[in-house]
Amino acid sequence: MKTIQQILHWSEVWSPLIPLAFYIVLRPKARWVKPIVTFLLITLVFSIIIDVIWKRKTLGINDWFESNLWWWWDTDPVSGKKIFKNNIFYNLNSFARLVFFLLFFSYFYPFFKKLSRLVPWVFLILMTINFIWFENIKDFSSRQHALEAAILLFCSLLYFYKTNMDDSVVSPSSLPEFRVVTGLTLYTAVNFFIFLFYKYLMGLPEFKKYATDIWNVHNVSFIILNLFIAAAFIKAKKSE
Repeated sequence: MKTIQQILHWSEVWSPLIPLAFYIVLRPKARWVKPIVTFLLITLVFSIIIDVIWKRKTLGINDWFESNLWWWWDTDPVSGKKIFKNNIFYNLNSFARLVFFLLFFSYFYPFFKKLSRLVPWVFLILMTINFIWFENIKDFSSRQHALEAAILLFCSLLYFYKTNMDDSVVSPSSLPEFRVVTGLTLYTAVNFFIFLFYKYLMGLPEFKKYATDIWNVHNVSFIILNLFIAAAFIKAKKSE
């Protein structure tokens, strides 16, 4: 059981390597592949940083963190203990996910191209206001993650609608990108409420363990998303 738990704990690091490996081997030439690969590389970097910070004691590098990154430490308002937060990288990863998946959608219909140009700037302005006046950027932002998930879920459902209504598309499910959107739909639909209430639950001592455990649901859905992306790369290569 502990082995499975550790696999899930590190899933945000190893699961993006699955589609990245298929990309390196297959080199699909579809234009929409580029923003997806870029996101996978960015999320891989952020996830490594996140998990190394989280597992620093297990990895035996906590003393190095204390000696060299003393300026990053915060004080827990409840326990008074020194804590080293990794949540800012979750927030940055959330913004990257929004930007690059919107770029992915922009390759299919004109409406998405307009969204990809406008939404990231509006999102950035809203989050800047949020982090200046309402939340600490070092804390996990449920507002940001839930809003990002809602936007991408909306885009996914809109893609399904437009594709099914498009007379030029004989079989929507045969399109390579359909697999990416399917994985993204599952990911955002599953995680919207997790994102929305995660910070609130983590702030309640009696629900903190529950919030930590439910993050495993996020990890499983992220693995599934990456498997769908890998399947899309395979299909894109076959369609060339």
